[in-house]
Amino acid sequence: MCAQNKNSHPFIMVIVLAVGMLCASQFNTRLKVLHFETKKIDALSEVMLKEKAKKVPLPQLILSKDLINKIIKKENDVIALHQLDASNIDNTESDTSSALAHFFFALNETKKHKRKVRIAYFGDSMIEGDLITQDLRDCMQDNFGGAGVGYVPVTSIVSGFRTSITHTFSGWTTYNLVNSAPPNHKLGISGYCFVPNAYSSADTNSANSNSWVRYAPVNRKHIDKFYETKLLYGKSEGNNYVVINGTHYKLDEKNTVNQLVINSDGNCKSINANFQCQTPIDIYGFSMESDSGVFVDNFSFRGNTGMSISKVTQRMYSETNTCLGYDLIVLEYGLNVVSPAVTDFSWYENGMTNTIKHIRESFPGVSILLISVGDKSFRNEGSYETDPSVPLLVSTQKRMAKQNNLAFWSLYDAMGGSGSMVKWVEGDTTFANSDYTHFNGKGAHKVGKLLYSKLMSQYCDYNKKQHHKLDEITEKSFGTVLNK
Repeated sequence: MCAQNKNSHPFIMVIVLAVGMLCASQFNTRLKVLHFETKKIDALSEVMLKEKAKKVPLPQLILSKDLINKIIKKENDVIALHQLDASNIDNTESDTSSALAHFFFALNETKKHKRKVRIAYFGDSMIEGDLITQDLRDCMQDNFGGAGVGYVPVTSIVSGFRTSITHTFSGWTTYNLVNSAPPNHKLGISGYCFVPNAYSSADTNSANSNSWVRYAPVNRKHIDKFYETKLLYGKSEGNNYVVINGTHYKLDEKNTVNQLVINSDGNCKSINANFQCQTPIDIYGFSMESDSGVFVDNFSFRGNTGMSISKVTQRMYSETNTCLGYDLIVLEYGLNVVSPAVTDFSWYENGMTNTIKHIRESFPGVSILLISVGDKSFRNEGSYETDPSVPLLVSTQKRMAKQNNLAFWSLYDAMGGSGSMVKWVEGDTTFANSDYTHFNGKGAHKVGKLLYSKLMSQYCDYNKKQHHKLDEITEKSFGTVLNK
């Protein structure tokens, strides 16, 4: 007697199991067996989530036609207006005492006179590789002039990822906020200091070029040439030299922060710097800029909560500010403190309040803008949703800004609030990575332009108030003359 054919049994079992899961998911409940409880069953969660995300439009932004033309122009990746949001920058004070008054006054001055306006943008991995900042810089330079990427570190873990400059290097010891520097080395404004390799030759007259860094511009508007190059370095003792494009320069200043300025009038196609140092010296980075316009310096630090930047001394910040001259400080942090388990951010509020005080004392009179954490999702029972600690932190950050008289912009609300990261990852156009945390290039491009539009909206309001105040003064003065 022949054995019965059972090849169809696995197929039948799969069908029965699938039908069972679909039936169970309709009840959307948990099953209890003895003392154990199962998770909710939703067999179509992955499919339904993506379809739902595609049907939900992103929030809208209302802009004037003139501002729209300045922001988006004729680029291929123009962001549709219906994809932008209506959240505004909260200016915690009014009229001339506006938290951004110093910055807006500087913008007016650079339009009237030939001067520089500088923004220091501090952040975590969200701005690594010049993300967000390169688009803010591009828009600012379109409207207010300027050419150059501003500050660039000596070494960088994202040099191969950054697209706003070509950057290679070799032969350096790097210290930073995590890898603490020895007492004889000082961390620079970026939270890093870079030390050339120890002089290895017994002949102190020989040239040591083991430590070098090279920069080349990229073929993009505003950043395709080098006009003025600044080298920032620390106190120098002994015979320390840098050879830049074949020319020797002695590094012999004694301040905490010193600068070497090299003018090339736009004719320089690359910077090749070789360091010949007989004694240890801290190198803080280079800056590529023109003689006027707006510059945005990217100070990203992966994993930073924001509180650790207070490790950089007030003197370091102050002397760097003397060299570069900042008009606006941007602080964008929070990504590395959110967690579904956190329900109280009072510890973070206290820590960041101290950091804000440290920054304010280091850059007296400079405008400060605090940007909230963006939306971040985590996987919960088979689907992605907003980390519940995100809106709690946003409220904390907004309160910090108000209590410290800072300007505040909620990136979380700008993205669309709760559930927005899912839409940015799974929508018809992808604006964020599959980690449901970081923006991709398109998303960063969008945020940078959106931040610019918000700043310009506040800038226009500031100037309207200034003109209105001037009219009031003129009218009052005219009335006084008539009454005499």
